[in-house]
Amino acid sequence: MRSSTQLREFTRASPIGAGELLLFAGAVALVAGQRAAVIYLDGGGWEGAARRALFFAATAIVLILALHFRRFLGAWVIAAGIAMNVIPMAAHGGLMPVSYDTVTHSGVFPDLTEADIGRQIPNSKDIVLRPDDIRFAILSDRFVVDMPWYGRNIYSAGDVVVAAGVLLAAVQGLLLVVMPAPSLATGKREIDRA
Repeated sequence: MRSSTQLREFTRASPIGAGELLLFAGAVALVAGQRAAVIYLDGGGWEGAARRALFFAATAIVLILALHFRRFLGAWVIAAGIAMNVIPMAAHGGLMPVSYDTVTHSGVFPDLTEADIGRQIPNSKDIVLRPDDIRFAILSDRFVVDMPWYGRNIYSAGDVVVAAGVLLAAVQGLLLVVMPAPSLATGKREIDRA
C-alpha cells in the first residue's frame, strides 16, 4: 500500500498545459540555436563573443525553464546535469574540454592529431586539450560510450545526469497519462468520469 501512495505522490504533478508546451518548444529551440552557434561560429573575434554569449544566455534560460517544471523530478535532475556541464565549459570559453588521450583512445575522431590540441573539434562543442590543461577535468567529456542507435561518442558526467533526468521526466509524464491526478472539482480521478 505504501508503494502505491509513493507512486501517486510521484505522479502528483499536473499535466502540462498549452502554454507550457510553448515554453518547452522554446527551450528546445534555444538548445538547437546554442548548439548551432557552438558548432558553426568561429572561436575568435565577434563570432567567438557571440557564441559565448549565446551559450551562457541559452544555458541560463534552459536552467530557469527546467526549474519552472520543478514539479517534475526529472527537471531537477536535468538542471543538475546542465549545471555540471556549465562548470567546465565556462572555464574553457564555452567549449567542453576533452583530453587528447581520451580522443585518441576512443577512436571517435580518427583524423585528429597532436596538432589539434588547443583547437575545437570540427562540428562539435569540444576543445581538445592536454590532461594537465583541463580545469574541472572530472566534469569534462571523458566517458567513451557505444550506443546502438548513435554509435560511439564521448560524454561527460553531466551528460549522463541530463539523460537520466530526461528518462525520469518521461517516466513521470507517462505515469501522469496512465494515472491522472485527482480532479480538484470532484475529488475523483479524471479517468473515472468516462
